[in-house]
Amino acid sequence: MMCDECGIRPAQFHLTTISGEEKTERNLCPVCMAKYQKQIPGLDFSNLAGLISGFLESAAATRDGEEQSDEYAELACPACGTTYAAFQKSGMLGCAECYQAFRKPLEGLLMRVHGNTQHAGRIPGGVKSDVSIRMNIDRLRQELVKAIAAEEYEEAARLRDQIRSLKQQLDPAEKAEAANNAAGEGEKDNG
Repeated sequence: MMCDECGIRPAQFHLTTISGEEKTERNLCPVCMAKYQKQIPGLDFSNLAGLISGFLESAAATRDGEEQSDEYAELACPACGTTYAAFQKSGMLGCAECYQAFRKPLEGLLMRVHGNTQHAGRIPGGVKSDVSIRMNIDRLRQELVKAIAAEEYEEAARLRDQIRSLKQQLDPAEKAEAANNAAGEGEKDNG
């Protein structure tokens, strides 16, 4: 979808403005959105993470009841002292230990938002590792189960072949790693 303003760049923002009874919706590219941001006082994206977190937590509170939100509000990180209530306002954790301190409420939040508590996204460019191959195998296995359930056997066979191909890529890497580990241990024994 192209930008409604310039018609040149792809739209990445959907801006809805309501003025009285009039509602205007526009799809904008980042450049045109920056222009609108300058024109509209009070439109601040600097704390977007906090806004999103606030929306998600308020939706969760209405769905799960206020008592659960109150239960975690006083939870604090022992390392930095950040409270869960502060995280809800800012959308940012204070330190790496916060992930462990707020584990239970964060898992609930991630399950509601992403449907999973384990990262299943892309791996940074240039990193060709066993992790990406294993992630692809897991994804293909899930697709295989769906294809079999839907009785799409040709698709299931194609997915099975892809999984086998990826496993063959993994096997040489695992064998090389095992050989390196064995050589390293042999040096320790001789030393």
